[in-house]
Parts: sequence; C-alpha cells; structure tokens
Amino acid sequence: MNKDWQPLISVIIPIYNAERFLQQCIESVIGQTYQNLEIILVDDGSTDQSPALCDDYAATDQRIQVIHKKNEGLVRTRKTGVSHATGEYITYIDADDWIDPDAYETILKKMGAQDADMVLYGLVEEYEDGSVEKENLLAEGYYAEEAIIKKIYPQMLCGDVFFRFGILPNLVCKLIRQDVLKKVQPMVSDEVELGEDADCTFQMLLQCKDIQIVRFAPYHYRKRPDSMMGQDTEFEQIRTLYRDLKRAFEQSCEREKLMSQLYQYFLFVMFLKSAERFAGWEAFDSYFSGKHIVLYGAGGFGQKIYYLITETKLGEICLWADQRYSVYQELGLPVSSPEEIADCGYDSIFIAVLDTQVCEKITENLKKMGVSEEKISYIKPDERYVKMLLQILDAQETE
Repeated sequence: MNKDWQPLISVIIPIYNAERFLQQCIESVIGQTYQNLEIILVDDGSTDQSPALCDDYAATDQRIQVIHKKNEGLVRTRKTGVSHATGEYITYIDADDWIDPDAYETILKKMGAQDADMVLYGLVEEYEDGSVEKENLLAEGYYAEEAIIKKIYPQMLCGDVFFRFGILPNLVCKLIRQDVLKKVQPMVSDEVELGEDADCTFQMLLQCKDIQIVRFAPYHYRKRPDSMMGQDTEFEQIRTLYRDLKRAFEQSCEREKLMSQLYQYFLFVMFLKSAERFAGWEAFDSYFSGKHIVLYGAGGFGQKIYYLITETKLGEICLWADQRYSVYQELGLPVSSPEEIADCGYDSIFIAVLDTQVCEKITENLKKMGVSEEKISYIKPDERYVKMLLQILDAQETE
C-alpha cells in the first residue's frame, strides 16, 4: 500500500434489534489496525437496547455517527447509510457479524497501486459447530473493462457447478468506490427483501470499469441453523428481485451470457425458497412420488423439501439424515445419523443439497456404505427446469 494513500473508508452497519451481537461487531471495526474510518451506525427502528448501545459508542469514538430512523427494512437502511457516507470507499457489515483486526489494512496492501472501482474478497461462514471459508471462484487479480467482459461476466453468477457463485454475492465482502455504490444502490428496489446483496452486487459489476479480486477472508458471517426454520418466502419477493436483475441485464451489451446465468441463479433461489412451485411437474415429483424416501441433508433446502413432502404427501420420508444431525436435533428437528440409513427400508435416497459437487461427494460416501447408485438422486438443473422456471415466472408476471 502506498503510505501516502490513506483513503477514508466509510463502514456502514445497518442495525435492527441486534443487541446480542452488536458489541462484538462494532468493536471489531473500532479496533481495526487501519484507523482512517468513518463508522456509520444506522438504527432501523430497533426496539431492544441497540439504539442505546449505538449512542454509547458514538460518545467514545468521534469516527462514529449514529442515525436513528423508523423501521423501513434493510434496503432502505443501506440507502440511508450510503447517503451519509463521505469516504472514498464504502463497505457494509451486518450487525451480527464481525471482521478481523487487520481487515482493511491488508485489503489496501493487496490493492497495491490499483485503486479499482470495487475490491472483492472472501468471508468465513461461522456455524455453531465449525466454520467454512468462502472465496470468489474467479482468479485473484486485477480486471479492467475488457477482462471484466471476457472473464467475469461469463461466470459471475455461476460457474460449472450448480450452484456456486463465480463472484460471491455477499455485499459485506466488497470494498466499493463511493461514486459506484451511490449510483447503483438507489437502483435496488426498496421492495426487495430477498437477495438484496445479489441485487446490488451484480448490478455494480455491470457498472465497474475495473475490479480487483483478492484471496483474503477477514469477514466472519454468522450462520445460525435455525435461520430457515419457520420462514416462508412470498413469491412476490422473488419476482421483485428477478425484475431488478432482469432489467439491469437486459440493458447490457452482454445480455445473452448474463441472462442464461440469471436463469440458473433463479433456479437456485426457487429451489431454496419456493420449491413448492415445482410440485406438480413430473420431472420434480418423480424424485418422491409413491416412494419410501431417505431425505439426506437438513440445511435450508433440506428443510424446505422435508416440509414439502410431509405437507403434500408426495412420498413418505422414512429417515431424515445429515452428518450434523446433533445440531439439528437440538433445534427439535427429527434428523438422524446417516449410519441409520441401512436399517430403514427405503426405496430411494434424495440428496437435498443444491451444490452438485457436494452431492457427488455424498453419493460416493453412500456407495461406500453399500447403497446402490441407482437409488440415489439429486437435482441436476437442465433445460427442463429452465422452462419450468420461465413458465412459473411468466405466469406470475401476468397475474
């Protein structure tokens, strides 16, 4: 990092009823080895002790400003923060997450002489029983306009594996030049309550003249296993996100390659959040109809499939298995160890995981346990599913 270049970084923290984790979050920013920060705490009408905590921190650190406002949701809260930001670069942190002490110093050092429109780095998903590091799949390096079109656009939403992002959609692991974010964040609809990060991130990539990808994961993203439980996603939320990204992609000169990825992305969103929309289609129902099923996987997609099967009676689940079964049992879910599969008298095993590469590994493990490969299935999105998706979206568009 050029010692003479010390850009002001605006760190925006949207806050809503986050008192349980807020102290760790704010102190991880205050304690950064890079000190030229503007810390903007945006309280979105919290009803717990979060507002008081924000004011206490502002009283002890002149870099902190607090904005209290009525509850309007995450997108509006982010827009409020951006409107107050004066830094050369802007970044976000969610109020229940935290960052390593050397995060911004190291990122700036890795940037070197380049002052790209956006710097993309990794994050660590923090679970109760371990952590998983996530990096952008595209190669580390500096990409100018032509390289962005040729190397970033073709893989930014998904690469060769369904579903792995070429570029992580998470807005919190981006350092963004102020003029780019202030241009794009207003383009994100206030009505988007699902995929807000992807909406902003991928629209920004269409606006950037240059970007830099660095191999570094200083951001800690807290993942709670109960985050999917009891949550229903209104289809209107999916449709709003689709409209935002479709509009942006259709305006691009690279429309064809972007739209094909968009459909793959929305297949992922639909399976994870609204899988019931595929019920009634033979290609989907055939995994379950009239069968005694072992459901393997209890994450977000697994929970969605479990409740779909039990509510629609598509099939009969004789065992729900997951390697992390003890974590889900603590949440009250009837999940068992995979070792019990051999004794449950199943017709088929459905792997409820959306990452096809992970599905392949699970398949190999099941085969080692003596399971016939013919009895194992998982989602392999193809043109049939794209056609289903478009019919579902088009049907909703005309209602």
